[in-house]
This record gives sequence, structure tokens and C-alpha cells, in this order.
Amino acid sequence: MEDFVKLFSTDEGDVYHITLSEDDTLLSDEVKDCIRGTKLVGIDLRRLVGDNTTTLGLLAAIENTIADFFMDREDVMIFYYCDFLNPIPHTTKNAMPPQEYRSRLFENLFKRYIKLHSVRNVNLSVITVNGIGETYYFHLIYKDIHSKFASIISQDIKDGLSK
Repeated sequence: MEDFVKLFSTDEGDVYHITLSEDDTLLSDEVKDCIRGTKLVGIDLRRLVGDNTTTLGLLAAIENTIADFFMDREDVMIFYYCDFLNPIPHTTKNAMPPQEYRSRLFENLFKRYIKLHSVRNVNLSVITVNGIGETYYFHLIYKDIHSKFASIISQDIKDGLSK
């Protein structure tokens, strides 16, 4: 599958880059075989320029891009890892770790989109793994037809990262 790439710019000059690409690197070979024919697509979202507060309008544009990509492809499940590498501007007073902040934001955007667009038969699983000194958050968006795969993938990620 060819990567999907899009840039977003704000009036304030901030620039964001999103890449949606097939990525099953966290999965065991057994699970890769089990989901054969279904693509696990990872989201890589980065702010390239700027540190202004991200507006709801920009978040909506990003969520619409992801949703359009997902809804146009029957054989796709979306995967998002809430990283902790890049600090979130304007949240330094917030005691919430960046991973948790991103997880809550992603989940709320998903719920908002589903409600606004009356989407049915699409689900979100939040996979939480407690590591040493860190909690890792992963999100898996899938259609009802992939419910069995979602369960298998969730368990595989938990098992693999708990070792």
C-alpha cells in the first residue's frame, strides 16, 4: 500500500505533517498471518513548524482526513501510538503526561466525529500497557467486520510489550 501524506498549515504559520502507512511492526508473526488481507495502517502526525495552540478547526481537518482515508478502504484498520517524544506546547502546567493527553484527545476526536457524522459499525479500542515508569497508549480504529482481529491485535500488543 502506498503511503498517504498530507500537510496542514494554519494562519499563524504552524505546519503539520500526517502520514498514514501500513505498519505491523508491533505484531507477532502469528498475528500477521491471522490478519492477512487486512492492513494495519499507522498514523504519524508531527508538527513541523510553530508552537501555537492547535485549533479545533485544524483538529477537525486532521480527523476528517483520517476518517476519509479509513472509510474509503474496506480492508484497513487504523493504529495510533500516543508518543511522548515531543512536548505539547501550552501544557507545561498540566500534570498529565503527553501520552495520556494525546490518548484522551484522540479518543475525544473519534467520539466527536462518530457523533457528528452518525457513523455506525466503527469502533475504537484503547490499548493501555503499563511499562516501567511509563504508561503506553495505543488506539485501534476498526469496522465491525474486523472486531475479532481487533481483539487479537490488542492482546498481541499487550503481550509483546509486557515482556
